[in-house]
Formats: sequence, C-alpha cells, structure tokens
Amino acid sequence: MAESDDRRRLRILVLDHVEAENPSWLHLAPAGRRDTLLHAPVGVRQVLVEAGLAYGEDEETVAFWDGLAARARGSRDAFLSEIGRRGERLTVNHEAARTGQCPKWVALDSSAEGYDVLSRMSSTDSRRLTIEVKASERPLSSAAFHLTRNEWETALESLNHVFHLWVISAPIPMIAVLSVEQVSGHIPADSGNGYWESVSIPFRAFSSLFS
Repeated sequence: MAESDDRRRLRILVLDHVEAENPSWLHLAPAGRRDTLLHAPVGVRQVLVEAGLAYGEDEETVAFWDGLAARARGSRDAFLSEIGRRGERLTVNHEAARTGQCPKWVALDSSAEGYDVLSRMSSTDSRRLTIEVKASERPLSSAAFHLTRNEWETALESLNHVFHLWVISAPIPMIAVLSVEQVSGHIPADSGNGYWESVSIPFRAFSSLFS
C-alpha cells in the first residue's frame, strides 16, 4: 500500500512539474513511452521508472502517457501558431510597405477564409490580392510548409492570389512570393478512391525565389 502511495505521489509530482515548467523533454511524449524514456534526462527517466510508468498497461498508466502526449501536442500547436502569427505580421508589414496601404489581417478574425491576409495588387492597382502565409523557424534547407486542400482551392478560386513563405530563423527574415502556378507543380492529384487533404512542400523547392 505504501509503495502504491509513493508511486501515486511521484506521478502527481511529474504532472505538477510539467504543468509548471513545460519542460523541454515534454515534446518527446507523442512519440510514445519508449522514446520518451530513451531520450529524456536521466533524472526524469529515474522518476518515471520509480513512479511505475516505465512498464505496464493498466488504465492509470495508459491514461498518464496519453495525457502527457496530449499536453505535448498542445504545446507544439501553440508554438506553431506563434510562428504562424509572426509570419502573418511580417506579411502585413511587407504589404503595407509595398502598397502604401495597410492590408487586412484576415486570419486574426477567422481561420475559415482559406487565406491569411487581404491586400491589393499595388499602390496604383486596388484589385484584391489574397495571400496565404507560411512561416518556419527552420533553415531554408530543412523548412517545409503544409498546404490544405481548402487553402489550395481558395488559391484557385481567387482572381489574384500569392503565397508568402517566410524563413524567420535568418537574422533578417527571408521571403519568397509564389504564384499559384509556381506552387501547382507540387500539388498531388486525386486517384481512384484517394482524396488528398494536405500536402507538405519543402521551402528549398523555391530556394531561388527567396530574398
């Protein structure tokens, strides 16, 4: 009974630590228990073992690991959302400088429009320009962006549409402005009963367009 109480206290201790500190090793959790135990700091691994979490498939143990993974995914989603917002802000500033007019930050109000920023063609051309923004903190050589079917269909339906790719890890953020035609060669096709919903495209496919 005492051993069971000790394990329960250790599990609570781990969860309290995760809640308070959001530790760097937390990102390992979605990969599963084995990978977390293999790559977590020694001290963390020892506590997880002593808490009876290294083995077993009882409901409490499974629930612990599922909860840890869910929190990790939430943290990652928040991190990616922050990067996305930084890219959108860069585009808003870029378009304001390019056109002399402040564009509308559409994605700030709604994620359902299929694009992020509404600008204009130029300082002298007021036609609408819809912009989908993708940003990454990775180097150009390893960065990639995910494009959903809805985003692609919006691009096809828009009279004037471009994609802004931002590499924000550089001392001065780098941008590539892509036309729909330039991206189209990287879009998959439905085949048989298959229906694509999202595609990952490497930034390096457009490396010559960054400035």
